[in-house]
Amino acid sequence: MEMHKLGVIVPFRDRYEHLVEFKLKIVEYLNKQNIQYELIIIEQDDAKLFNRGKLLNIGFKYAKKLDCDYVAFHDVDMIPIDVDYSYSETPTHLSSKFISKDPHFKRMVFDEYFGGVTIFPVEIFEAINGYSNDYWGWGYEDDDLLHRCKLSNIPLDSKELIVNGSNTAALKFNGIDAYVSAKNIINITQRFSIFVSFYPDELICDHKKMNDIFTIFSIPGYDFRISYNGFRRYATEIFTRESDIIYINSDIKTNYKTNIVVTVDPTLKLIQMYQDGNLIGYEYYEASLYNYNREKNFYLGCANIDTQNKIDETYFRGLINSFAIYDGILSEKEIKEISTNKYFGLTQNFGEYISADNLKLYYDAKFIKGYELMDLSGNGNNGKISKCEIVGLSYDETKTIQIPYRRDCTFLLLSHDENGYVRNSWKDVTTRYNQLKFHNEMEQGYRNFKLDGLSDCNYREYNNTTINNQTHINVSI
Repeated sequence: MEMHKLGVIVPFRDRYEHLVEFKLKIVEYLNKQNIQYELIIIEQDDAKLFNRGKLLNIGFKYAKKLDCDYVAFHDVDMIPIDVDYSYSETPTHLSSKFISKDPHFKRMVFDEYFGGVTIFPVEIFEAINGYSNDYWGWGYEDDDLLHRCKLSNIPLDSKELIVNGSNTAALKFNGIDAYVSAKNIINITQRFSIFVSFYPDELICDHKKMNDIFTIFSIPGYDFRISYNGFRRYATEIFTRESDIIYINSDIKTNYKTNIVVTVDPTLKLIQMYQDGNLIGYEYYEASLYNYNREKNFYLGCANIDTQNKIDETYFRGLINSFAIYDGILSEKEIKEISTNKYFGLTQNFGEYISADNLKLYYDAKFIKGYELMDLSGNGNNGKISKCEIVGLSYDETKTIQIPYRRDCTFLLLSHDENGYVRNSWKDVTTRYNQLKFHNEMEQGYRNFKLDGLSDCNYREYNNTTINNQTHINVSI
């Protein structure tokens, strides 16, 4: 039987209580698993922002000197409970499940998540030139790592996203000045439902802004908005009369052809958001909602157009093919029916869908006259189109994305403050810089990963302490 040696590489700064517990538990766990290993702690000094990717590159160099043939890049706040650290011939993500002693704990594991704990054979990590050294502060070094694997044709797993609907016509929004406007017919004091079917473009961030919001539907003022955003979440937001904002967000998802339904029930004071027929989230509220009745228009593709037609900063870039507003709350069965519908228009009942008579407005991009979206509900509220292109929308029934291979492993997550995404924004501006670097440069092919990584990982070692198979190295980068 071939013997393998694992290098457990831990980037570290400041969290000494975590480190003490981690070292105790990981050594105990690996010894019970009878795995040959070297534990390598790479501690960064305080001169610069934390750089997780570069610290892991430094740790990898030490692991190779210690004759490790595979490595685990391991965060210090993740304690193994049920984890398979055995050798893998392909990059494999281990941090798939979490438990916590914190009652408010929530850790998101999304399709392309590649952080936390990941194992790599030495030769594959060298083939992709390791991590980038250019992501300072929190975030995106793991996204970059996965992208390097894709560019290098490293074996990865795949997932098929189900795409609902059928080939049709759509309006193409350019993300600059294209929109649709129509009379606002929503009565915020009564129950209503909104349905919209759309396909966002691939994410490109605006370097002039802190956040990217791509508005699909909006009533302006304190904007009532359905959007896709730079955090790769589908979102609904609405305000109360006391100017409190209510958020409902999906988990992190890639862009794909999707359907959103939002229901608002002022009697129950309940807002719900569904995606492709599945409940994404809901929020109860106490104060009454902002008086959106006073707003003259609603918009598709932007948040607002004022009288001077100034450029709105949240224009949508992508395709919208249908939109509807209903009196009353659609049932979950109806939402599933219209979200998976391939054949029928919404002006007639079909299957579980029985609310055709409650349509207050209905647009289908196949029905355009005089550069207006025709209101198929019969209420005459046509949508005025501005600078949209009328296109065909064709797509496969599934969208295949590359994702990491994963093992079903469980970790205890040690409590700490959230570093990245807090209340629909980045906690620190450096994460925004990392986001721009990844989406606008790396994904667009403007960065050469062969010139950034193990090949140019410069650092200064201050101290190196080794006891048995545990090494603690202090570095300046």
